Amino acid sequence: MGLTHALQSLRENLRSAVLSMVGVAVAAIAILLLVSIGLGVQKDITGQIEDLGANILIVVPGKVNMNTFNPNLGGKSFLSDKAAGHVGEVQGVKRVAQWSFAGGGIIADGKEAYPIIIASSPEWFQMQKQEMAEGAPYTADTAEPSCILGSVAAEELFGDQPALGKPVEINGHTYKVAGVIQDKKAENSPFSMFSMVNVAYIPLSHVRSVQENVQVDRIIVEIDNAVEPKTLVSSVEKALGRSLTPMQYSVLTQEDLLRLVFQVLGILGTLVVGLTSIALVVGGLGIMTVMLMSVGERTSEIGIRKAIGASRNQVFRQFLWEAALIGLAGVVVGLIISVIVCEIIRNTTSIKPLVTGETILMTFAVGLGLGCLFGVIPAIKASRMDPVVALRHE
Repeated sequence: MGLTHALQSLRENLRSAVLSMVGVAVAAIAILLLVSIGLGVQKDITGQIEDLGANILIVVPGKVNMNTFNPNLGGKSFLSDKAAGHVGEVQGVKRVAQWSFAGGGIIADGKEAYPIIIASSPEWFQMQKQEMAEGAPYTADTAEPSCILGSVAAEELFGDQPALGKPVEINGHTYKVAGVIQDKKAENSPFSMFSMVNVAYIPLSHVRSVQENVQVDRIIVEIDNAVEPKTLVSSVEKALGRSLTPMQYSVLTQEDLLRLVFQVLGILGTLVVGLTSIALVVGGLGIMTVMLMSVGERTSEIGIRKAIGASRNQVFRQFLWEAALIGLAGVVVGLIISVIVCEIIRNTTSIKPLVTGETILMTFAVGLGLGCLFGVIPAIKASRMDPVVALRHE
């Protein structure tokens, strides 16, 4: 009975219902858009880390505290060839590669690109079986200074033209493009300009021949597939301890890298909760304000209903149903708008929002709960009205 009266009242007071519904719709849009974009970003970054392979350990300079976000992944590195050699002697380790971040940019035919430039030993390409769009990775036997371009950098420098064999300038030195990596995610990654998608590799040995004091920024360790990565961490740490102090290195598994990422996303998630909470409060206050106005405008109606036998409970349920239906309608409108906006973002940018069933259900629950919570006060006010006083109201 309360639901029927609520629907009828909403039809009769459509303008005020739509007014309060707008606030809930805004809150629903805020929740769905921010959460969906966050989930899309999380999926993208997680996929990039998983592409490194589960059988990879990464040695980074400094001590990484896994309990708080304090990665300490930059700055001075004490990693060295000697340390890498000790790691290579550990039983269960298949290959060891070294990275040094070269910095700078690439120039070719008057065009510039700024990928992550990594001076890498050739073992890295044996660990990662990269699909090549052109050419092949450099090896230990490659005599001339070579460069391997990621698909993003290759497109920026050469467009649709072949890059193989063409000269490029990196930090004042000329390299010949030996290959271009075929990266399926190059166009789909929101972090393609700042991640492992947008890279250029040059031989570490050549960089050392033209530059002094080249530090090792990462040691990449490939382990046997039959060995659980975590079981080798202590052995690798012991090997590194032969030439380094415990504060000069950390050994991370794929799981550790994901945990660091999730810590960052957790901080962003807290900000999202704060922003959506503001929208929720505004939407809820909108419902309460409009419902209180509605109670004032419909005083005579409430008096008549009570005079013909409606109980306090029935009046309370009617107004609570109205508030809940307003919240639900706002969520539906917000959901439709959010899905449309997500599709526009997906088709016009590199960000890929991820709308999940859980997010939709959560939004519906929030909208319904919002209507019920902020509709309680107006419903109580309506149910407690004295029918005699209410009937005298004009």
